[in-house]
Amino acid sequence: MGLSTRFPAFYSRGPVVSVARQFVNFLGCLVILPVYWFITKFSRHPLTLDILISIFVAEFNRYANEGRRRTLYKSNTTADIEKRALSPCFDIGPDCMSVVVGYREDPDLFSRALQSYKTAQGCRFLLVGVDGDNGPDLEMVDVFQQVYPEDAATIHISEPFGETAMRTFEKLSKTSDAANKEMCNELAIAHCCQLAREILADHDLGLGEPGGVTRLCLYQPHRYKKAIMFTSFIFSIVISDILGIEYLWSSDSDTIVFPDTLQGTISTIAGDKNAGGASSGLIVHNAHESLVTKLGSAVYWCELYMTRSTSASSGTSDCQSGPSTAFRVSALPGILYNWYTQTVWGQRMVVNEDRHLTTNLLMRGWTVTYVSDTLAATDTPTTLSRWLLQQVRWGRATHIETFQQPRVYLLNHPIFFWAAFKREMGPILVFACIVWYLFTGYEFIFFSFSDIVSRITYTILYNYLRNPDRGPRLAILWILPALLFYNIPLPAIHVWSLATYWESGWGTSMRSNAELSKHHQFWKRMYDLGFFVVWMGVVGGATARLVAGYAGWEGVQMARAIVLGVIVPMGGSFYGLIV
Repeated sequence: MGLSTRFPAFYSRGPVVSVARQFVNFLGCLVILPVYWFITKFSRHPLTLDILISIFVAEFNRYANEGRRRTLYKSNTTADIEKRALSPCFDIGPDCMSVVVGYREDPDLFSRALQSYKTAQGCRFLLVGVDGDNGPDLEMVDVFQQVYPEDAATIHISEPFGETAMRTFEKLSKTSDAANKEMCNELAIAHCCQLAREILADHDLGLGEPGGVTRLCLYQPHRYKKAIMFTSFIFSIVISDILGIEYLWSSDSDTIVFPDTLQGTISTIAGDKNAGGASSGLIVHNAHESLVTKLGSAVYWCELYMTRSTSASSGTSDCQSGPSTAFRVSALPGILYNWYTQTVWGQRMVVNEDRHLTTNLLMRGWTVTYVSDTLAATDTPTTLSRWLLQQVRWGRATHIETFQQPRVYLLNHPIFFWAAFKREMGPILVFACIVWYLFTGYEFIFFSFSDIVSRITYTILYNYLRNPDRGPRLAILWILPALLFYNIPLPAIHVWSLATYWESGWGTSMRSNAELSKHHQFWKRMYDLGFFVVWMGVVGGATARLVAGYAGWEGVQMARAIVLGVIVPMGGSFYGLIV
């Protein structure tokens, strides 16, 4: 029996969007352009209006997710009524298997992450993927064996499956009877699944049998995150087929899950037949390690919850966060090859693994949900330099996915386009406005301190009332610094990531001792972080002009203030980040 018949999932896709609906979505996108311009250019309180819209869509997103769960629970209630009577704590949410991938992770943090899956409700099987098979990489394998000494196994993969898939596709595409690209994609994935099935059979893991393996660790030669994700997904498809599991949870090696994280997220997919994926909300588990992590935690609390809900309110989240992602397994085989081999202007892309997975799901008609009321805890960088590098990496992925597949906006609700347009244009407008003001002293967008205060007030109140994360201790003291910490670098990060979208890699160095001991040379730091040094000079100069204007300074006094405003923050950031 061929794998194409063993896995009907190869042909699974979401509902077909009619041409009429695509035309309506197109008209909606056209309407959004003047609406956004009006709010930005002519409104006296654009920031306040924006936050009120964000609050509305965040509430609508939660209402939609509750509706999905109610649909699932209603469908399961009759069948499970006897089980519920015998066990009041019986949870009718669906089971899943979990995948955790990483590269040279800190052993203690990785151990905590693995331990958290022991209490995760609904997790029937855990698969760990390690990107690397050299000495330092095996530290993660050792941690896995220590945390799971029983019912567990490790397998070395000699060649990453992504390379196998590409080689198979190349052979198939040259044959006259396999000219259809999509068919070649599916056959390449089918071949990889067959190899995975044979490897599992050779190791005699007893999958699905009493006393069989329920935790498996794979490790392969080091490439990049997308490579280990691809191999892990292939094995997940096969294992899910063997065990009869419909849903997959995917996470990173620095992420800790709570007992209800997996089932809370999976339930929103199971309750919507059109949902191909979802992602949960995120909090920071290392908030007390440094000042940067405290600020980062506050940023997650006051920004992430509402910004991620904007597009998701229409059932079309634009990004499934790597630390907290869930899939309908049947949706994966049809998108994996295109996801892994993505190119932009002829160049392979390996930096936007999370967003491109989401884009591929949306392009095949699936909806993707953001489960804002279910949380997982992730790690945030402990230093400013690592924070900036992470934000730049995410920014590059955002640009690529925003512009590469414009048809995705026709297939989805215009709110999806609204979120993307606002995400791209907002920082660019702020960047241009600040630079223009520095050199001319004129504003081309209305600015009001009362507007800023109003936005911050609404943000704090709403998060206190509705955010499932109760927020940092003494949050009122951290919100303003966190907003400055996030929003001041944002325009520069946005522009720099757009200018360097082709950069590849994991984004930041990993946290193991072997990796952190590498010395970063001066010019490497200058290339990676120099944009921020220059931007701090621009912001400092614009701020100095603003203060000098309020003070009534002109001429030489104004010029001296601007020069000083440029030099001091540039010098400070250069010394702190580059030297």
